[in-house]
Amino acid sequence: MKPARRKTLLVVVSLVLMSWLVSPNTAIAADQTSKQQLQQLIEGARKEGQLNVSLVSSLTEAGARELNDDFNRRFNLNVKFNTTLGETTRQFPRVMEELNMGLPPSFDSMYMSETYIVHLIKAGGVEKIANWRPLLKEISPEAYQVANQVSPLDLDGYAFLWGTRAKVINYNTDLISEKELPPTHVELGDPKYAGAYFMPPFITEAEYGILLYPKARWLEIVRSWSQSKPPILNYEAGLQRMFLGEFKFAQSNDYYMFKHKGRDPKTPIGLAFFKDFTPLTYAWHVTRTRAKNPNAAKLFTLWSTSPEANRVFEKLEYSATGNLLLNTGPMSRQIKEALDKRNIKLISWWDSQKNADVLEWYASEEGRTYKKELSAAQTGRRR
Repeated sequence: MKPARRKTLLVVVSLVLMSWLVSPNTAIAADQTSKQQLQQLIEGARKEGQLNVSLVSSLTEAGARELNDDFNRRFNLNVKFNTTLGETTRQFPRVMEELNMGLPPSFDSMYMSETYIVHLIKAGGVEKIANWRPLLKEISPEAYQVANQVSPLDLDGYAFLWGTRAKVINYNTDLISEKELPPTHVELGDPKYAGAYFMPPFITEAEYGILLYPKARWLEIVRSWSQSKPPILNYEAGLQRMFLGEFKFAQSNDYYMFKHKGRDPKTPIGLAFFKDFTPLTYAWHVTRTRAKNPNAAKLFTLWSTSPEANRVFEKLEYSATGNLLLNTGPMSRQIKEALDKRNIKLISWWDSQKNADVLEWYASEEGRTYKKELSAAQTGRRR
């Protein structure tokens, strides 16, 4: 062997040996650092003693108390949750007003829907949690396994997934079979389904259509849904009327079947999916900038991603949501099995940067104009 090659080989071998020696020590040091950081958050939360938190309204007061108890039990704390139950649509104007006026936030940690999450981050209303990955590994190893989805893309370190909602078709099993349902969103507008369904007042599901269809074509498809002038109802009210036989099926959220079957197993409600696309919406928790209780807020925001917290959110009567990414609860597992059985592929804004850019486009002037057109098309109303 030539001297030069021998020297190169020795250098390579030395580097490999050094990596073997250093890597375990480095890993141990990193683990110790993350444990220390977690302990600092815990001790900080202990001193704060409370958390001003906004939670999804469907969790209910009972669910909020259970969540508070489980949080304290997990970290050996006695933190009091000052809970506000609500929806982002109603709370967001207040949040932005506080930001614009330079006022401290009402909430330390809060629930955010996908529609508003990017807006709040760009407005400076969310604190990025430093070193969140090693902290998440300590708090929820299960969530850490899907860390890139728990806090994805531009939301990295700002927003943390605590639940998902798949958009589904619920149907009255006494009135129609699954094979008789419209197979895609295109067929939903077929005149043969006139009078068989209601329309929700919001366009959460419709917004996803432009990920698969050209914008102009998608408006035509959505407009076809309202040709028969279906009633405009929220999911819960519409489903109640579906049970009474007024409607045969409805666009809905995945958890409603479990909620109503949990109350009465004889409820005539089935679960199906459109074959062209099935949106998976994400529900987030964030730590607010200038939070009064920042340690408790960060600790809760990270812990809420865990299967332990999700078991509370997934209680049937709370009807909040499951988490198909963790797939740990009974509701999530059954939904996943139903999706797999039908070979349904989920889509979300967080599958790719391209999809996330479309969500952000909806916040532009052009995007807002299109959303108004979409809403008018779905409801049959003039803009």
